Amino acid sequence: MSAPILEIEGLRTQFATRRGTAHSVNGITLSLQRGEILGLVGESGSGKSVTGLSVLGLIEPPGRIVGGQVRLEGVDLVTASEPVLRSIRGGRIAMIFQDPMMTLNPVLSIETQMVEAVRAHAAVSRADAIEWAAAALGRVGIPSPHERLKAYPHQFSGGMRQRVVTAIALLHDPAVVIADEPTTALDVTIQAQILALVQTLVRESQTAMIWISHDLSVVSGLCDRVAVMYGGRIVELGPTEDVLTRPSHPYTRGLIDSIPGDAVPAQRLRQIPGMPPSPFAMPAGCAFAPRCTRRTAECDADMPPLATVGHNRAARCVHPLWATPE
Repeated sequence: MSAPILEIEGLRTQFATRRGTAHSVNGITLSLQRGEILGLVGESGSGKSVTGLSVLGLIEPPGRIVGGQVRLEGVDLVTASEPVLRSIRGGRIAMIFQDPMMTLNPVLSIETQMVEAVRAHAAVSRADAIEWAAAALGRVGIPSPHERLKAYPHQFSGGMRQRVVTAIALLHDPAVVIADEPTTALDVTIQAQILALVQTLVRESQTAMIWISHDLSVVSGLCDRVAVMYGGRIVELGPTEDVLTRPSHPYTRGLIDSIPGDAVPAQRLRQIPGMPPSPFAMPAGCAFAPRCTRRTAECDADMPPLATVGHNRAARCVHPLWATPE
């Protein structure tokens, strides 16, 4: 296997507030290969989006990265200067946000915004940049791209706006793209089109992608591997099919059991009891222990490590639901 294109090691991000320090990301370690799609899943507040923003160096005060490394093609983005980060963001690494209207400037035409994005990382004329932008729109399935370049964001449907921001993210064939729930606000039909489009583009360009989501059905059909987050930590990691069909961590099992489509007819959903831990007061032991039916005194003593439970699989649990016999 070739060297990972992206390596995240011991990443820790905190937010200093009047209430105290919020420990949002507590030691994430992940790697990503070229052409791989990694799903990052978990409940709201588990640290998924903060992880994505931390990787791109987009954490602003009162937040800050307090530890760890993020190496993109060997360059540590945590210690890189702002000029270096600006040259890398949008070029070698890009992000697709959940709401395209928060990404696109409503008072500027699509042409203006895309031309600026092109020329920020390529020394080309405006005419060449326009052709580059039109080709990118055509690549994501927008008809009459030259004509649509003249339009403004409000003149596009939600699905088309998401195609535009996807085209912008892929303008420079980045090594890594981080997608933060980009299909959540779309209806099922448009969502399926965007997912198929993203999968095709990633495979063609060998771009690696982190797909942040709370929707396990989307992750199951899109991602090669899945990392399950809880309390700012990875609690389970492995090939998507293996993790979703034979989960090892009780939290992963709880997420799967909460999917309505998998419920037994006429029976209540098996919801996860309780609430996620507060980032201001993380427990010393397993963060999921207060909600876990397998809890013992050992779970409360120390935070368990992310340990191997099978081939290419790991889980952070003292009493895993499944593990390869020793």
